[in-house]
Amino acid sequence: MHILRCSSLRQWREEYVPLSGLRADFEPLNNAPFHVSFSLPVDLPGILKCRFSPGMCIRTAEHIQAGDDWFELVITKTTGTRHEQLGHHLRLNRGEATLMRGDEPRGNGSPAGFQGFSVIVPPAEFDARGIRPDDAVMLRMPSQREALGLLQSYLRSLERRGIDQAVGFGTMTPVREIVQRHILDLAALAVTWQGAVGESDLDSVADARLRAALDYITAHFTDPRLTIEIVARSQGISARYLRRLMQRAGDSYVEVVNELRLQQAFTALTTADQDRRTILDFAVEAGFSDISHFNRLFRARFGDTPSGVRAQNRQSEHPEMRRKTPRSQLTE
Repeated sequence: MHILRCSSLRQWREEYVPLSGLRADFEPLNNAPFHVSFSLPVDLPGILKCRFSPGMCIRTAEHIQAGDDWFELVITKTTGTRHEQLGHHLRLNRGEATLMRGDEPRGNGSPAGFQGFSVIVPPAEFDARGIRPDDAVMLRMPSQREALGLLQSYLRSLERRGIDQAVGFGTMTPVREIVQRHILDLAALAVTWQGAVGESDLDSVADARLRAALDYITAHFTDPRLTIEIVARSQGISARYLRRLMQRAGDSYVEVVNELRLQQAFTALTTADQDRRTILDFAVEAGFSDISHFNRLFRARFGDTPSGVRAQNRQSEHPEMRRKTPRSQLTE
């Protein structure tokens, strides 16, 4: 993740702005310590994560240049942020968003500091989707809007997992291009669609739904009571729809959960100082409720039993524990 940080207003004006090409000024609040950072959390152009100290980030008419006809979907992660443009004034809370123009003066900030995501959308992307973005400029998008929530969960998942771990649907299109298109699709939905997204077959929605479900599984796989019905319910979708998404991506729910549990058990078994724990302990902690089933899956996955893997780890950690061949069995 590429990150630019700045810790003084002089550095911001003399070094940071010329280096980043941001073309903006900052008006700090009173004597609050100044800091600002921008990052590319998903390593794609036009997707920014920003953090400002208390104050307002200002773009005046002097900052605007030819080609700044883009739109910016601003998603705030803090409460009470101020957004000003075209004579409109908005105060947004955490999880809310608004659309702003890149070719008009503006201000964004907060007395308590500002954190959020920005998604830059070229006009051509809205045009290609039959959307009139000016109708949505400086309107509040509530956090309850499902399309906006999907976009935010998609960005968080990409930030955690990275683009290289993107889930796919059997296409030969480069992953980065797919993810970029999905982000723009979801941004367009967030701007225009106020109703329920539901169990859409749109690739962008399907990808976002699947990523969110996989993130939930990753956080809860050690619970032996976890089922695909529970995962689907947590995402507001049906188990049937989730099964279909996982099948399109080439995995089943059982395969995903078992792999996570087996990897955790393997990691624990190959960690030193586990002598006082039983194989059953490792199985239960990983989410297995049947020791025989665990042993079968483990051997099929790693080519050895859990006991064998632990024994090998002990020998590698403590060479003196390796069994020596008695002298009486040595041949001349």
